[in-house]
Amino acid sequence: MTQALLRWNLVATENYARCYDPVEPLKWDEMLRNMGAVFFALPLCLIAAADPFTGAWTLNLLESKLPPPLPRSQIVHIKANRTGIHVREEIVNEDGHSMTVTVKAKFDGKDYPVSGSPFADSVTYQRIDSHTLKGVVKKAGKVVTTETATVSADGRTLTGAYTGTDVTGKQVDAVAVFERK
Repeated sequence: MTQALLRWNLVATENYARCYDPVEPLKWDEMLRNMGAVFFALPLCLIAAADPFTGAWTLNLLESKLPPPLPRSQIVHIKANRTGIHVREEIVNEDGHSMTVTVKAKFDGKDYPVSGSPFADSVTYQRIDSHTLKGVVKKAGKVVTTETATVSADGRTLTGAYTGTDVTGKQVDAVAVFERK
């Protein structure tokens, strides 16, 4: 798409110069056709704009309010668009063991498999708006966590608010704050 836009820019620039060229002026039909191309290309550029969730996010343990045991580190890689999301979490637990959790889901309210997690085997996502997602995490068909993820207006912070139960069945509320890498 970028090459097509560059080619279109070159043609548009040449035609723009011809508008003011007394030897070979641009005809009105050519000018209108080029203006139509601008209005067609602009929405395509806007559609291709990056989703606010897309990127790499690093857990800020000092800003987060998480129950123990706290991870040593957590990096979340997200690729999102208006219809779905792909998440890869790289977690190093308190003992130094690494775990990679992945999920690929659509924003359609259906369950999608989670791999690599001992705490969850499926998740359902819904897109609330461009900066907010809601998820329901399940293990063996039972809801274990509900989550709301929000990207700040400036796009630098991702905040996840979680409510769920721990392994003993006790209710746990947590907030995880991530900063864009």
